[in-house]
Amino acid sequence: PPVVGATPPGARACQMFGDGWRAPPTDAVLNRLSQEFAYTDLADATGCFNATCRLGEGSYGTVFKGTLRDGTEVAIKALASPKEGGFREEVEVLSRFRHPNLVILMGFARNGRERYLVYELLPGGDVNARLNRDSSFTWRHRLNVVLDAALGLSHLHGSRPQVFHRDVKTQNILMDKNGTGKVADFGLACLAQANKRSHAVQQTSGTIGYADPLYIRTGVVTEKSEVYSMGMVFLEILTGRPPALQHPNGRIEYQFEHLGGDLRRLGTMVDRRGQWPPAMVERVGSLALQCTCEQEAFRPSFVEIVTKLRQWLREEPAPAPQPARSPQAAQAGAQG
Repeated sequence: PPVVGATPPGARACQMFGDGWRAPPTDAVLNRLSQEFAYTDLADATGCFNATCRLGEGSYGTVFKGTLRDGTEVAIKALASPKEGGFREEVEVLSRFRHPNLVILMGFARNGRERYLVYELLPGGDVNARLNRDSSFTWRHRLNVVLDAALGLSHLHGSRPQVFHRDVKTQNILMDKNGTGKVADFGLACLAQANKRSHAVQQTSGTIGYADPLYIRTGVVTEKSEVYSMGMVFLEILTGRPPALQHPNGRIEYQFEHLGGDLRRLGTMVDRRGQWPPAMVERVGSLALQCTCEQEAFRPSFVEIVTKLRQWLREEPAPAPQPARSPQAAQAGAQG
């Protein structure tokens, strides 16, 4: 005989979810991985998602700055299309894999079909914006932030199961108030099967210019696919130019296609605002060209990238701070 109170086959058990008894959401398993915030708390934190709190807008949602009731400042991503926006993937990856150079996911919220992701606030902005707007963002700052990002990605690729980000680009490398770089936006991330070093995807995804052509062609993502994207990040911090520009008529202009692996051609494109030492241009330029080599086997691993960047930054001494001059000395110098 049936057990009293048992759930009939094929039916979902009803649970108490805030506003009464109803079937649990299809992504209820995520509650085992991460904290669920009340939607009303997020609405209060952002002034009902007021436009003045808006930090930015992407393909699948909008990011708002908010202040929780305990005073903590956060970034809240509102996803109008949770499935396409990678809501589940983001919660699963950032709840399982933690590292100082991966953005911290504090939790999520639901409101009907809408989903919300709650992150630590990273007020330093992203690398792409800093390259365009901040003249003080010179070569050492750029390279340190990219080293941070490479550390975060190296952690993901050294994990088991291995994690593939699939959208490595300067817009997805954010900085905290101290300038530490963190990899963000895991909406396209996927996990490899056990003991596998690659992953065949049903649909290739990524950003034009950064995505590895081999991955786009084969539908198989590997660590070296992500290394290619990191190579494009190196080229961008060296030159101040994104790898691809899309014109209003839809035409795409690839910025580095003409290089053909020639370091001398790259040297003519270096961003003067970066104040790059010639030796560092040669080192980082060579690494960038190696990362973007057509043949995957010749690309370095993330561990190798991290090792080289650390060594170069230690070898190249930071400029000594100029001693403060007294007003009298400054005046005498001006008169002389």
